[in-house]
Parts: sequence; C-alpha cells; structure tokens
Amino acid sequence: MPTLHHLNHSRSQRILWLFAELGLDYDIQTHERDPKTSLAPDSLKATFELGRSPVVTLDDEAHTPLAESGAIVEYFAHIHPEANLTYQAGHTAFSDYLYWLHFAEGTMMPPLIAKLVLGKAKAKKKPIIIKTIADKVIDAILNAYYDKNFAENVAHVEKHLARQADKGFEYFVGEHLSTVDFMMLFPLEAMLASQPNHVPKHIKAYVERMQSRTAYQQALDTGGEYNFGPRQAA
Repeated sequence: MPTLHHLNHSRSQRILWLFAELGLDYDIQTHERDPKTSLAPDSLKATFELGRSPVVTLDDEAHTPLAESGAIVEYFAHIHPEANLTYQAGHTAFSDYLYWLHFAEGTMMPPLIAKLVLGKAKAKKKPIIIKTIADKVIDAILNAYYDKNFAENVAHVEKHLARQADKGFEYFVGEHLSTVDFMMLFPLEAMLASQPNHVPKHIKAYVERMQSRTAYQQALDTGGEYNFGPRQAA
C-alpha cells in the first residue's frame, strides 16, 4: 500500500484528490508547515532527502520514494489505466494534453509563486525607512517581469477554457477528467483564493466545478488545513 507524505497548504492536495478519484487504498503521514516560516518541517527529510512534499512511498521492497506531484500523478494514471486519466497519441486532444500537463508547473507556477512570495515580503512588518526602499524594489521586480507574465498566463488559460466551454466540455482538456485537471487546478485555485474578485469567469467556473466533485471534497476532509480550497471548507 502506498504512503502519501502530505504537507498542509501544498501541492500534495493534488495527490489526495487523485487518490480519492481512483478510490485507492493508501496510508497518509501528515506534516505541518512551520507557523513562522511556512517552510516544510525536517520530518520530511527522513523520507525524501530534499524534504519536500508531496512524496509517495511506493509499495515495493525498497519502499521507493517518488517525488514531484506531476510525476506522482502520471505514475498512478499509468498504473491505473482503467481510470482513463490520460490521452494517447492519435487522439485529437493528445497535443493539448501534453502541453497543458507541462504548462502547469513549467509556465503557470513560477510567476504565481514569485507573486505570492514577494507579496508576503512586502506585507511583512519592517522599519519605515527599510519598508519604503524594500517595497519599491519589490514593486519594480513585479512590474518588470512577474506581473506581465502572470497576466499573460491568465489570459491564455481563460481563452482555452472559453473554447472548452464552447465545445460543451467541463474539463481542462478533452471530454473527460485527466491528469491535466489535477495539475492545473492547484495554481488556478491558489489564484482564486488570493484574488477572488479578479479572476476571469471561465477560470472561476472551472475551479468551482472541480472543487464541487465528491472526490475533491473527500480529499479536503482527509488532508485538513488547505488555504486554497473553497472558502466554506476553511
């Protein structure tokens, strides 16, 4: 039986949702972020040397640790083909499937994380002189790179989801739930949680559809604290 090492408020919520959708039997070991630094605890290093989550200990003789949420999602999708969570070569959605699967972490997450981290740095209490200088530097960094890239990414996703809606499809790619949904939901729901009044309508509707799924709600109950979930679940 696999064991998920789950960190609160993290990408490992993807894996909880995936396991719930698969109806998978698994063990869970929960780790809590440091309340002051928000960093993962050292306890994760006992399983994975980088000390990051998610990590799944596979059910083999070596209890092999598998890290990276994208790798975990793909691994379980491939060993459970009956769940039909992938699109194969030759399918009309195959190229879209590959693109968005890698877009989530390769393009969407970097500016989002930077904005969240820099936003926290700006909000942190500082002496007034230091704050004035630091805030100007942070704003300059955001304006020069991250804000523009993030806005372009959001518009790109919104345009894609609008096309999906026009086709009558409720999922991110194609006509059924896939690994892309597990990968793309996390950055989109993090964005919705941090700026609920500035999220385009198709992204907002997509996030709410996924969050209303029975398996997603089961994952929330299992994982505990999750800042990026539906507000009523907080």
